[in-house]
Amino acid sequence: MDAITSLPCWRISNMTKAPIKAVGFDLDGTLFETHVNYSALYDSDKTILSEHNISFLDVFGENPELRRKRLPIKIWLNAHNRSEEYDEICKEIDELSLFYETQFINEAKEYPGSIKCIDFLKSKGLKVGLLTRGGYHYAKLALEKFKVFDKMDAIVGRDYSCYDEAKPSPIAMINFAKELKVRPEEILYIGDNATDYRSAVDAGATFIGVLSGAASKEFWEKTSRSIRTIDYAGDISYIIDEYIY
Repeated sequence: MDAITSLPCWRISNMTKAPIKAVGFDLDGTLFETHVNYSALYDSDKTILSEHNISFLDVFGENPELRRKRLPIKIWLNAHNRSEEYDEICKEIDELSLFYETQFINEAKEYPGSIKCIDFLKSKGLKVGLLTRGGYHYAKLALEKFKVFDKMDAIVGRDYSCYDEAKPSPIAMINFAKELKVRPEEILYIGDNATDYRSAVDAGATFIGVLSGAASKEFWEKTSRSIRTIDYAGDISYIIDEYIY
């Protein structure tokens, strides 16, 4: 058997990429163990639409995606001559989302090695940043709680640009790379769900899945056999040299 084909598929993939210059982390379920009322958070748009007497069913249909875009709201408002309400509705959805994200911020806990690995990665000459679907203010509060806000070279949340460009869109990763001043393919991104995976790989970044959050090892294997997994984000310290070359 040829030597290269005997390697794990994640390793073959990594060998074709540029050397890593930055490591990015997801927040919830990856860098920190947080307590968020996700069912209420994901229904923030439904709650606000109801307050504006807009049928959620009419806007999103019978089988809406969990992480919905805002474009269907704009389309519905335009079709009903209510386009001037769009900005206010988006603002109210964002405010309600922020409430649910920060409601239990004091209960957040560090996963083993998360904080220590940030200093270790930076000692290797790597940039370190946070790319989250959460809002910037929420991310800032969480990072400040663990005294690592000032150690981040970039923080990109869903409110960095247009809402529909947040993860799982690859545009989120492209924006993250711009803030880090590297190319997407020079980023190693660590996350705990398919949203993180899609944003990373569709932009050309290298992805590693953690087992501390929403996804199990079986889930990652079903998503793609090329996904390498680690127990906690901090475990990246033990294998980072494989990606730096």
